[in-house]
Amino acid sequence: MKAEGIVKGVIAVGCLAQRYQRELGEQLPEVDAVLGITDYSGIPAVVRRIVNGSDKRFTATVDGGKPKSARSDVGRLLLTPKSYAYLRISEGCDHKCAFCAIPSMRGRNRSKPEDVLLEEARDLARHGVKEIVVVAEDSTAYGLDTHRERRIHSLLEQIADVEGIRWVRLMYAYPHTVSSELTAVLREHPNVVPYLDIPVQHISGPMLRAMKRGTESAQVRRILERLRQEVPGIAVRTTFIVGFPGETEADFAELRDFVAEYEFERMGVFPYSDEEGTAAFGAAGRVPPEVAEERRGELMELQREIVEQRNRSLLGQTLDVIVDGRDPEGDALVGRTFADAPEVDCVVRLAADAAPIGHVVPVRIDEVDGYDLKGSAAVVPGGGE
Repeated sequence: MKAEGIVKGVIAVGCLAQRYQRELGEQLPEVDAVLGITDYSGIPAVVRRIVNGSDKRFTATVDGGKPKSARSDVGRLLLTPKSYAYLRISEGCDHKCAFCAIPSMRGRNRSKPEDVLLEEARDLARHGVKEIVVVAEDSTAYGLDTHRERRIHSLLEQIADVEGIRWVRLMYAYPHTVSSELTAVLREHPNVVPYLDIPVQHISGPMLRAMKRGTESAQVRRILERLRQEVPGIAVRTTFIVGFPGETEADFAELRDFVAEYEFERMGVFPYSDEEGTAAFGAAGRVPPEVAEERRGELMELQREIVEQRNRSLLGQTLDVIVDGRDPEGDALVGRTFADAPEVDCVVRLAADAAPIGHVVPVRIDEVDGYDLKGSAAVVPGGGE
């Protein structure tokens, strides 16, 4: 594309560029700049130099300082539908999970200033965004580096109070750091949806220790039970890794029984993959890939039955649904309930003219389609919020 004049230059940015900067530079001479992560403030200058014809290659790495966020006078180019947007509240992670390379690439946890995040949230609201999905490597660590206390509950409240924001959703909470202040916000604030993504990864004690998760099985179980008790009606999402080195049939059986017992509203399962530079890389006791894949399939089949049963209980009910856009696979609209995060969870399909895109509307659930639902908007077109 550069040779044909379609693009002026190519810039590699992100985790891959951060971790393999030298290798990318050697293998991809067509790339004009290889930038790391965290501080993107230098990108405009690099772009100007490329556009003006400089043949110098630029490299930059993570600076380890406070993350920066574009002010509202710069704005964001949203790659998501107008209904929702992601808000990254911090960079990095202080945990040392044996399977994860993120800390080596993104460094330690560094929280963005509250005023910057609130300004970004207000800017998103001015552009019509109704749902803000709060993300980080470890969202429940927000504020530890700046205030020596966990302040995610306070931040969520402030974001949820931004005029125009209807839903705030929290992703990536670390299991043993869910405070009573956080569950109170999930329970009591009308704009914070009672949904929590809390990656557990496993429930077997030996596996949790091997993964270096910093928590025990009993502690994980207590936290998950607390969520049910302290936030009635909460939708809990989690993820598990199967086939981690050393996982026995007994470890997997304990995990399978736990999934059947707890009945997570939403769940993902991944077979373990070796990640260069992690503590588990090349570890003994490797589980054959076909066994890991079989275990993943068994858990997901169990979860499909759980979700379908829960979906059938919703038939005839009217639920608030945020309309994301048109279904790329058919002539319909797709939306989500409070129990569904964008891109990873279930959807609700509506008639193509049922409701305005980007609005939250009441929908009567008429049909179950596996993981997904079909419904009818209970308002005239143009209604909703």
